Amino acid sequence: MAMRLTQPVLMALVLLGMQSLVPLAPVLASPHHIQIYGRRMEALFIRMDLNGDGRLESGEVRGRPYFERRLQRPDSRGYLLLKDLRPLSPHPSGQRLQKRFNQADRNGDGRIDRHECQSLPWLSRNFVSFDLDADGGLTLKELWTVQRSLAPRH
Repeated sequence: MAMRLTQPVLMALVLLGMQSLVPLAPVLASPHHIQIYGRRMEALFIRMDLNGDGRLESGEVRGRPYFERRLQRPDSRGYLLLKDLRPLSPHPSGQRLQKRFNQADRNGDGRIDRHECQSLPWLSRNFVSFDLDADGGLTLKELWTVQRSLAPRH
């Protein structure tokens, strides 16, 4: 009998380096997963918007590294709106992730190897954990799977 892995169990296996035990097919991105991710981000935004003004400012995101980094981006207006957290595209990997992936994939083979990921320090530091099939390369599907698994739960 096959056991269905929940996202927390999946991430625990990945973080423990046991990704070879994880079947990738059931966790790959789909438009449905994009919708779930968007709803989670919206629910989190609403909970964090303590003053109800429809904006997340530095005091409201303190202690949440993802949101703190978003506010520190060069293009930041100093606060986040709900639209900033919604997926920009129904594509299973999001436009920003696709853009960063394509920039790093210098040889255009659809995979980022250890050498190519040096331009993205966060990716380089977590390369082994993100390489879900342990083949020595990261695909856009693997990165989206990891990103989606990190989305806050309801």
